[in-house]
Amino acid sequence: MTADSVTAAERLAGEVMDIRQADPIFAGRLGQRLRTWDVDRDSFLAQVEGVVLAALLATAGEPAGTLPETWCQAAAAVLRRQQDVQMFAALPTSLPDPAKVRIDQLRLLSTGLTPRSAHRWLRLRDTACEFLEPAALLEEGGEPTAPRG
Repeated sequence: MTADSVTAAERLAGEVMDIRQADPIFAGRLGQRLRTWDVDRDSFLAQVEGVVLAALLATAGEPAGTLPETWCQAAAAVLRRQQDVQMFAALPTSLPDPAKVRIDQLRLLSTGLTPRSAHRWLRLRDTACEFLEPAALLEEGGEPTAPRG
């Protein structure tokens, strides 16, 4: 994986997070979910962005990674398979320090050392998948906006 691939994945992860939160239906349902879960919005969404980034990086070498729409779909499929060990194993070992620290923290969280961390990981993974393919949070007439590359 090249530095350009990592940069493209970081850019797309940020764009996906921004676009989805700009959709009023998605944002409303997400806000309701976060209040129900009683989690800090900013820290939770920062971790969600990290999960989105990890899934994008895990699929960066696939043919689906050539277009943002198909890359997001491939990344969501990785998350839906719930094979976290394989997803993290597919990541490059030489990531820039900020991304590496985030990925390492998420890798540890995904191991589910405590019931609380396991529960948070499930919520993070499911929410990241919905950011990548937002149909579940857009059921009432909203149309997902495809990220641009």
